[in-house]
Amino acid sequence: MSAVSGLWSQSERLWNPGITADKTRETFEIVRENVEAQANGADTKVVQEMFASVIENTTVETITTSAIIMLVFESISLFAAYLMYNLEKRGFYLYLAGIAVAFLAPIVLIGGWLGFITAASSIFLSVFMAIFYAINFKYLQ
Repeated sequence: MSAVSGLWSQSERLWNPGITADKTRETFEIVRENVEAQANGADTKVVQEMFASVIENTTVETITTSAIIMLVFESISLFAAYLMYNLEKRGFYLYLAGIAVAFLAPIVLIGGWLGFITAASSIFLSVFMAIFYAINFKYLQ
């Protein structure tokens, strides 16, 4: 279900990258203001640089690149889930490969803080699912 939902939401991002970029910049502006209000003097400079980099790099091109990466990841995840549903071990390995793609591709193709944030958020829940799949790995053929 997660992969199907992800395919839909990433398709929306790919169809409307300008709107998504604007919403993302607005969200990061709000988060930056909240973090700056709570940050200490030494931390403020690092936080300002990080958020400035993220907001500056949130463009139509980076949103499009991110959406394509995530469409690939969601497609791989869906096929891997199908294989694991049929008790095939290669589905688990394919799922791990998909996680690797979702983590490494944003860092390489987008780069900077935005690439790292995209990579980390992309795989957050997938890592937990991989652990649950690994626990049941013995049942796969």
